[in-house]
Amino acid sequence: MASGIRLLEVCEALGRAQPVGVRELAREMELPRSSVQRALETLEAAGWALRTEGGVWCLSSRPALLAAHAGSAGMLRKLAGAALTRLQAETDESVRLWVRQGREVAIVLSVESAQPVRYVGPPPGTTLPLHASAAGKAILAASPAPEVDAILARPLDARTQHTIVDADALHAQLAEIARRGYAVTRHEAHDDVGGVAAAVLDAAGQPIGALSVSLPMHRLTDDLVEQYGALVAREAATLSALAAGALSR
Repeated sequence: MASGIRLLEVCEALGRAQPVGVRELAREMELPRSSVQRALETLEAAGWALRTEGGVWCLSSRPALLAAHAGSAGMLRKLAGAALTRLQAETDESVRLWVRQGREVAIVLSVESAQPVRYVGPPPGTTLPLHASAAGKAILAASPAPEVDAILARPLDARTQHTIVDADALHAQLAEIARRGYAVTRHEAHDDVGGVAAAVLDAAGQPIGALSVSLPMHRLTDDLVEQYGALVAREAATLSALAAGALSR
Protein backbone atom coordinates (compact mmCIF):
# COMPACT_ATOMS: atom_id res chain seq x y z
CA MET A 1 0.00 0.00 0.00
CA ALA A 2 2.73 2.46 0.97
CA SER A 3 4.66 1.88 -2.27
CA GLY A 4 1.49 2.45 -4.31
CA ILE A 5 0.79 5.73 -2.51
CA ARG A 6 4.38 6.80 -3.09
CA LEU A 7 4.05 6.13 -6.82
CA LEU A 8 0.92 8.27 -6.98
CA GLU A 9 2.61 11.05 -5.04
CA VAL A 10 5.59 11.03 -7.39
CA CYS A 11 3.28 10.95 -10.41
CA GLU A 12 1.32 13.96 -9.15
CA ALA A 13 4.49 15.87 -8.26
CA LEU A 14 5.94 15.10 -11.69
CA GLY A 15 2.80 16.46 -13.34
CA ARG A 16 3.11 19.73 -11.43
CA ALA A 17 6.87 20.18 -11.96
CA GLN A 18 7.51 18.69 -15.41
CA PRO A 19 9.88 18.79 -17.16
CA VAL A 20 12.10 18.14 -14.16
CA GLY A 21 15.25 16.26 -13.13
CA VAL A 22 15.34 13.62 -10.41
CA ARG A 23 17.38 15.74 -8.02
CA GLU A 24 15.03 18.73 -8.25
CA LEU A 25 11.93 16.54 -7.89
CA ALA A 26 13.41 14.76 -4.86
CA ARG A 27 14.23 18.11 -3.29
CA GLU A 28 10.70 19.41 -3.84
CA MET A 29 9.18 16.23 -2.39
CA GLU A 30 11.72 16.08 0.45
CA LEU A 31 12.45 12.44 -0.37
CA PRO A 32 15.68 10.51 -1.00
CA ARG A 33 16.81 10.81 -4.58
CA SER A 34 17.08 7.02 -4.87
CA SER A 35 13.43 6.59 -3.86
CA VAL A 36 12.23 9.12 -6.43
CA GLN A 37 14.46 7.53 -9.09
CA ARG A 38 12.95 4.09 -8.48
CA ALA A 39 9.43 5.48 -8.56
CA LEU A 40 10.08 7.28 -11.85
CA GLU A 41 11.53 4.13 -13.40
CA THR A 42 8.44 2.20 -12.32
CA LEU A 43 6.18 4.86 -13.84
CA GLU A 44 8.26 4.75 -17.01
CA ALA A 45 7.89 0.96 -17.25
CA ALA A 46 4.13 1.34 -16.82
CA GLY A 47 3.97 3.97 -19.56
CA TRP A 48 3.07 6.88 -17.28
CA ALA A 49 6.40 8.76 -17.38
CA LEU A 50 8.95 9.57 -20.06
CA ARG A 51 12.68 10.27 -19.74
CA THR A 52 14.40 12.52 -22.26
CA GLU A 53 17.91 11.98 -23.56
CA GLY A 54 19.10 14.69 -21.16
CA GLY A 55 17.73 12.79 -18.18
CA VAL A 56 14.76 15.10 -17.65
CA TRP A 57 11.41 13.54 -16.77
CA CYS A 58 7.83 14.33 -17.78
CA LEU A 59 4.46 12.60 -17.82
CA SER A 60 3.44 10.57 -20.84
CA SER A 61 0.13 11.18 -22.61
CA ARG A 62 -1.53 8.34 -20.65
CA PRO A 63 -2.78 10.57 -17.79
CA ALA A 64 -4.33 12.92 -20.34
CA LEU A 65 -6.14 10.05 -22.02
CA LEU A 66 -7.48 8.96 -18.64
CA ALA A 67 -8.43 12.52 -17.77
CA ALA A 68 -10.33 12.80 -21.03
CA HIS A 69 -12.88 10.35 -19.65
CA ALA A 70 -13.09 11.65 -16.10
CA GLY A 71 -14.27 14.70 -14.17
CA SER A 72 -14.80 17.99 -15.95
CA ALA A 73 -12.71 16.82 -18.91
CA GLY A 74 -15.10 13.96 -19.55
CA MET A 75 -18.06 16.28 -19.14
CA LEU A 76 -16.53 18.82 -21.55
CA ARG A 77 -15.86 16.10 -24.08
CA LYS A 78 -19.55 15.16 -24.08
CA LEU A 79 -20.69 18.77 -24.37
CA ALA A 80 -18.14 20.11 -26.87
CA GLY A 81 -19.11 18.17 -29.99
CA ALA A 82 -21.60 20.72 -31.32
CA ALA A 83 -19.26 23.64 -30.61
CA LEU A 84 -16.39 21.97 -32.44
CA THR A 85 -18.63 21.07 -35.38
CA ARG A 86 -19.84 24.66 -35.73
CA LEU A 87 -16.33 26.07 -35.35
CA GLN A 88 -14.90 23.70 -37.95
CA ALA A 89 -17.73 24.42 -40.40
CA GLU A 90 -17.24 28.19 -40.11
CA THR A 91 -13.43 28.16 -40.33
CA ASP A 92 -12.76 25.03 -42.44
CA GLU A 93 -9.69 24.55 -40.24
CA SER A 94 -8.67 22.00 -37.60
CA VAL A 95 -10.34 22.63 -34.24
CA ARG A 96 -9.70 21.12 -30.81
CA LEU A 97 -10.87 20.91 -27.23
CA TRP A 98 -8.09 21.08 -24.63
CA VAL A 99 -7.82 20.64 -20.86
CA ARG A 100 -5.02 21.63 -18.56
CA GLN A 101 -2.62 18.97 -17.30
CA GLY A 102 -0.10 20.47 -14.89
CA ARG A 103 2.16 22.80 -16.86
CA GLU A 104 0.72 21.56 -20.16
CA VAL A 105 -2.54 21.33 -22.07
CA ALA A 106 -3.81 18.05 -23.49
CA ILE A 107 -6.01 17.46 -26.53
CA VAL A 108 -9.32 15.87 -25.54
CA LEU A 109 -11.27 16.06 -28.80
CA SER A 110 -10.50 17.24 -32.34
CA VAL A 111 -12.13 17.76 -35.72
CA GLU A 112 -9.68 18.00 -38.62
CA SER A 113 -9.80 20.33 -41.60
CA ALA A 114 -10.64 18.87 -45.00
CA GLN A 115 -8.57 21.43 -46.92
CA PRO A 116 -5.81 20.03 -49.18
CA VAL A 117 -3.20 22.12 -47.34
CA ARG A 118 -3.92 21.92 -43.63
CA TYR A 119 -2.38 21.38 -40.25
CA VAL A 120 -2.78 17.71 -39.41
CA GLY A 121 -2.49 17.71 -35.65
CA PRO A 122 -1.55 15.01 -33.17
CA PRO A 123 -4.16 12.68 -31.64
CA PRO A 124 -6.12 13.17 -28.41
CA GLY A 125 -3.90 12.77 -25.37
CA THR A 126 -1.05 14.77 -26.93
CA THR A 127 0.21 17.63 -24.78
CA LEU A 128 1.80 21.03 -25.38
CA PRO A 129 3.32 23.49 -22.89
CA LEU A 130 0.92 26.08 -21.53
CA HIS A 131 3.22 28.94 -22.50
CA ALA A 132 3.78 27.75 -26.09
CA SER A 133 0.21 27.04 -27.22
CA ALA A 134 -2.79 29.24 -27.94
CA ALA A 135 -5.02 27.00 -25.79
CA GLY A 136 -2.51 27.07 -22.95
CA LYS A 137 -2.16 30.84 -23.06
CA ALA A 138 -5.94 31.26 -23.10
CA ILE A 139 -6.16 29.10 -19.98
CA LEU A 140 -3.29 30.93 -18.28
CA ALA A 141 -4.85 34.32 -19.02
CA ALA A 142 -7.98 33.23 -17.15
CA SER A 143 -6.12 31.60 -14.24
CA PRO A 144 -5.47 33.12 -10.80
CA ALA A 145 -2.38 35.31 -10.67
CA PRO A 146 -0.51 33.18 -8.07
CA GLU A 147 -0.81 30.10 -10.33
CA VAL A 148 0.44 32.03 -13.35
CA ASP A 149 3.34 33.51 -11.36
CA ALA A 150 4.38 30.04 -10.15
CA ILE A 151 4.32 28.59 -13.68
CA LEU A 152 6.21 31.46 -15.30
CA ALA A 153 8.78 31.58 -12.50
CA ARG A 154 10.27 28.27 -13.69
CA PRO A 155 12.52 28.00 -16.75
CA LEU A 156 10.38 27.67 -19.88
CA ASP A 157 11.35 25.49 -22.81
CA ALA A 158 11.36 26.89 -26.34
CA ARG A 159 9.51 24.58 -28.72
CA THR A 160 10.66 26.66 -31.69
CA GLN A 161 12.80 29.74 -32.17
CA HIS A 162 9.59 31.80 -31.95
CA THR A 163 8.41 30.47 -28.59
CA ILE A 164 8.18 33.26 -26.01
CA VAL A 165 10.02 32.18 -22.85
CA ASP A 166 10.56 35.54 -21.13
CA ALA A 167 8.27 35.79 -18.10
CA ASP A 168 7.74 39.56 -18.37
CA ALA A 169 6.81 39.31 -22.04
CA LEU A 170 4.42 36.46 -21.29
CA HIS A 171 2.77 38.38 -18.44
CA ALA A 172 2.17 41.29 -20.82
CA GLN A 173 0.79 38.96 -23.46
CA LEU A 174 -1.54 37.25 -20.99
CA ALA A 175 -2.93 40.62 -19.92
CA GLU A 176 -3.69 41.41 -23.57
CA ILE A 177 -5.34 37.99 -24.05
CA ALA A 178 -7.55 38.58 -21.00
CA ARG A 179 -8.56 41.98 -22.38
CA ARG A 180 -9.21 40.72 -25.91
CA GLY A 181 -10.89 37.42 -24.99
CA TYR A 182 -8.76 35.06 -27.09
CA ALA A 183 -5.14 34.01 -27.56
CA VAL A 184 -3.07 33.90 -30.75
CA THR A 185 0.20 32.07 -31.39
CA ARG A 186 2.40 32.10 -34.47
CA HIS A 187 5.11 29.44 -34.97
CA GLU A 188 5.38 28.93 -31.20
CA ALA A 189 4.40 25.29 -30.72
CA HIS A 190 5.21 24.14 -34.26
CA ASP A 191 7.00 25.87 -37.12
CA ASP A 192 4.67 27.28 -39.77
CA VAL A 193 1.56 26.66 -37.64
CA GLY A 194 -0.61 29.28 -35.97
CA GLY A 195 -3.45 29.02 -33.49
CA VAL A 196 -6.34 31.00 -32.05
CA ALA A 197 -7.97 29.86 -28.80
CA ALA A 198 -10.37 30.91 -26.04
CA ALA A 199 -10.80 29.53 -22.54
CA VAL A 200 -13.84 27.58 -21.34
CA LEU A 201 -14.83 28.69 -17.84
CA ASP A 202 -16.86 27.25 -14.99
CA ALA A 203 -19.56 29.14 -13.11
CA ALA A 204 -16.91 30.77 -10.89
CA GLY A 205 -14.98 32.04 -13.90
CA GLN A 206 -12.15 29.55 -13.52
CA PRO A 207 -10.72 27.92 -16.68
CA ILE A 208 -11.62 24.26 -17.20
CA GLY A 209 -10.51 23.96 -20.82
CA ALA A 210 -10.07 25.76 -24.12
CA LEU A 211 -11.23 25.64 -27.73
CA SER A 212 -8.73 26.30 -30.51
CA VAL A 213 -8.40 26.71 -34.26
CA SER A 214 -5.08 25.61 -35.80
CA LEU A 215 -3.94 26.35 -39.33
CA PRO A 216 -0.89 26.88 -41.57
CA MET A 217 0.72 30.25 -40.99
CA HIS A 218 0.31 31.40 -44.60
CA ARG A 219 -3.46 31.54 -44.03
CA LEU A 220 -3.37 33.27 -40.65
CA THR A 221 -3.83 36.88 -41.77
CA ASP A 222 -4.68 39.69 -39.38
CA ASP A 223 -8.25 39.72 -40.68
CA LEU A 224 -8.62 36.00 -40.00
CA VAL A 225 -7.16 36.41 -36.52
CA GLU A 226 -10.00 38.79 -35.64
CA GLN A 227 -12.60 36.64 -37.37
CA TYR A 228 -11.46 33.36 -35.81
CA GLY A 229 -10.93 35.06 -32.44
CA ALA A 230 -14.56 36.19 -32.40
CA LEU A 231 -15.77 32.73 -33.44
CA VAL A 232 -13.71 30.78 -30.93
CA ALA A 233 -14.62 33.21 -28.13
CA ARG A 234 -18.30 32.79 -29.00
CA GLU A 235 -18.15 29.00 -28.95
CA ALA A 236 -16.07 28.98 -25.76
CA ALA A 237 -18.68 31.18 -24.08
CA THR A 238 -21.47 28.87 -25.23
CA LEU A 239 -19.62 25.82 -23.95
CA SER A 240 -18.85 27.63 -20.68
CA ALA A 241 -22.56 28.18 -20.09
CA LEU A 242 -23.33 24.52 -20.83
CA ALA A 243 -20.51 23.35 -18.56
CA ALA A 244 -21.58 25.63 -15.71
CA GLY A 245 -25.07 24.20 -15.91
CA ALA A 246 -23.82 20.61 -16.01
CA LEU A 247 -21.45 21.11 -13.08
CA SER A 248 -24.15 22.70 -10.95
CA ARG A 249 -26.47 19.71 -11.16
